[in-house]
Amino acid sequence: MSDFNLNTFFEKAIYPLLDLTDREKQMLLSETRVLSLKNNSFLIRENTSVDHLFFLNKGLVRSFYTKDHREINTEFFFENDFLTALTSFLTGKITYLNFQCLEESEVIAIPKTLIDRLLLQDQKWHVLLNQILKKEFIKKCCRESSFLLHDSLERYLYFLEQFPDSENRIPLFHIASYLGISPETLSRIRSKKLKQIDLSQVNKI
Repeated sequence: MSDFNLNTFFEKAIYPLLDLTDREKQMLLSETRVLSLKNNSFLIRENTSVDHLFFLNKGLVRSFYTKDHREINTEFFFENDFLTALTSFLTGKITYLNFQCLEESEVIAIPKTLIDRLLLQDQKWHVLLNQILKKEFIKKCCRESSFLLHDSLERYLYFLEQFPDSENRIPLFHIASYLGISPETLSRIRSKKLKQIDLSQVNKI
């Protein structure tokens, strides 16, 4: 990893949460890699076991399942997001998720073996892991409540609130899949006059 990328990683992802010693920085430097990925390349493939936590330094990634030859988007990840197939990462079991780049991306890969060692050495690393898990849990709860409480128009407006400027970066058919609607339905929704909705029910969950 270059010094530039390492410093960027610390500033974006670590310093806001933790104070690191020089020794801890060196541990990260020695075992952490930077992956340069092309558009449409895969970071994680289904039916594999995931043993890295990733930080998206640049680019855009989607996660999705495949069912009956269809791709069902579950999440989008942007710059400064941590990402991984959490269940596989935590349990060692295989994942059924795919993670694919929608743009040329730069990803920082942190091995689970390193994270496990750091967790044993100092309780402060639990703060970082807990923050990552907390953010992922909240995202999943909000997505679930949006499906339960909102119609397709409201889900679309909530999506725009979550991901500003996403329409300039994510193909509409991927957005439709994430919202659980057809591309045709999304086109009709976008052609209507959009009105603001009360998202307090979702945001409180």
